[in-house]
Amino acid sequence: MSEKQFEQLVRRLETYAQTHPTRYKLKVALVAALGYAYVLAVLGLALGVGTWLILSLKDGGTHLSSVKLLFGLGVLAAIILRAFWVRFTPPAGYEVYREDAPRLFLLIDKLTTALGTPPFHHVLIVNDLNAAVAQRPRLSIFGWYQNYLLLGLPLMLAMTPAQFRAVLAHEFGHLGHSHGRFSGWIYRTRMVWSRLLEELRAHDHWRSVLFTKFLDRYAPFFNAYSFVLARAQEYEADRQAARLVGPHAMKDALASLQIIARLMDELYWPALNRRTITNPAPPASHLDELITVLQQVTPQDSIQKWMHDAMQQTTTYADTHPALADRLAALDQLPEKPNAPEPPADFPHLRDPHETTAANYYLDAHATATREALDRSWAESVADEWHHKHEEMAAARARCQALSDKSATVGLSIDELWEYACQMEALESDRAALPLLQQLLMKAPNHAAANLAVGRLLLAQDDQAGLQYLEKALTTDRDAVIPACQLASSYLERRGNHKESMRYRVKAQRRRQQLLEAESERRAIKPGDPFEPHGLSADIVEGLAGQLASKPEVQAAYLVRKKVQTPTAVPCYALIVIPQRAWYELDTESSNQALQEKLTATLNLPEETYILVADQLMKHRWVNTLKAIPQSAVLSAHTTAS
Repeated sequence: MSEKQFEQLVRRLETYAQTHPTRYKLKVALVAALGYAYVLAVLGLALGVGTWLILSLKDGGTHLSSVKLLFGLGVLAAIILRAFWVRFTPPAGYEVYREDAPRLFLLIDKLTTALGTPPFHHVLIVNDLNAAVAQRPRLSIFGWYQNYLLLGLPLMLAMTPAQFRAVLAHEFGHLGHSHGRFSGWIYRTRMVWSRLLEELRAHDHWRSVLFTKFLDRYAPFFNAYSFVLARAQEYEADRQAARLVGPHAMKDALASLQIIARLMDELYWPALNRRTITNPAPPASHLDELITVLQQVTPQDSIQKWMHDAMQQTTTYADTHPALADRLAALDQLPEKPNAPEPPADFPHLRDPHETTAANYYLDAHATATREALDRSWAESVADEWHHKHEEMAAARARCQALSDKSATVGLSIDELWEYACQMEALESDRAALPLLQQLLMKAPNHAAANLAVGRLLLAQDDQAGLQYLEKALTTDRDAVIPACQLASSYLERRGNHKESMRYRVKAQRRRQQLLEAESERRAIKPGDPFEPHGLSADIVEGLAGQLASKPEVQAAYLVRKKVQTPTAVPCYALIVIPQRAWYELDTESSNQALQEKLTATLNLPEETYILVADQLMKHRWVNTLKAIPQSAVLSAHTTAS
């Protein structure tokens, strides 16, 4: 389902839900039940036919064909159960217990009681600017949920206790009794189907094909039907949280979260990334770095600008969360709590550096230990990437110096100017790169990458002239369409020009659909496809043959070019490998997948080459098809034997 089709379906369902709310919920329930019905029907069919065969054999004697069919159905039933019984990976984080943080657990108890939330089995502190509830189904889609509460320490360091309490109340509201049993079931089902599809794709096993093919079609359809209900749940969670903490406190928490996220994007992450230039290892405490940034007084004009940008965003169908402006407007309709304190004059209210953080208040003495544990985990996880980035920056410094020297004497070519600009942006800033990029465009006005970069840098400075450069980039290079449209759409959305923003979004989606169709056509390689000689040089073919000859698992290999519809100018090479297998090997699918992954990782292949390992049943058809194409044989069976 394309993005446009998804939006059209959700729009129709929004109207239908307003006029026929009961019928809408019934339809959502039927679509949700369809997912369960598919799994049970496939399994039931296999078991039912198997039972019928057993009874037939008992009454009419033994027939070899019936025994074979019965065995095949038994294998199918086992495959279904193994593919369907996905083990969901539990969330990772630093677990805290009641004795570690009594104030935190007292808050959890109060919210659980007030909102009717089921108890949490684990409370994890994580390294995110977020708070969330997660349910891990121990019986796959049939439930028996293990409940996790995930609390982002960066969020707790940035927010006041009152703001954090409001955010937490919203998350608890999703699982509370206010949603009702039906809405709660749909909420969990949405999460489980989505995670099930992710897990099946991650394992990418042949046994999963019965479900991935179904879920690829079913999951978007179910998400569209339940989208209206899921968005209503976001508003309801806000209302329930506001009932406990007050509408203004809820509004302040939502707005502050937007500003804190922007503050980190603008100040914290760039400052941390710049440290890769001078430091070969990550800092011992990146969270201390965050505290330093948060303790600085943010200029009020920056806060107002970021708030204005956030309020210009509109509610779209890319996410069930409504835009900030719509959430605040809904909260404005609620009465304030009796005897509520006067709200502060500044809105949103960023935590004053002297105010207690939610981390210190709720984690108390355990806050330091928690921070140190997350710091160690983070440093270990990024150590290799950080060191690699540091080496890249050292090489970039040396290269920049060489290009600077050459620029002062003989001048730079187009490619060298592009390289110089990219290196300077990474080392210094966008302001250092912009003059070099503009100099490049004076020499090569149609340089797509440079136009894209200039457009991006100008829009980051709120200069609308960047749109002209983005237009130039997307008209000169099809690969620039998606990034250029994303930049333009985001900028226009912040400026409140929603109509133009939508135009760019549609253009990007159209390009994505083209790429998906092209990739699908190229990956789907079968004997009946139109093939032609590959047309590659003898050196490339000989080199590939030498690599394949060292692989004892490969019996033969053929290289051809597939005729594709889009884009015809980009070749599509297909390397079909005939594996070396014993005649008695039955479970070849997993072996073929392992061989394909090994060849992909180790072979030096021409670009746009797709590898297919032929199975036993199709081997002879592949050989007959490929032998008819001149110069297709890269490695033949007798070559391997010798």
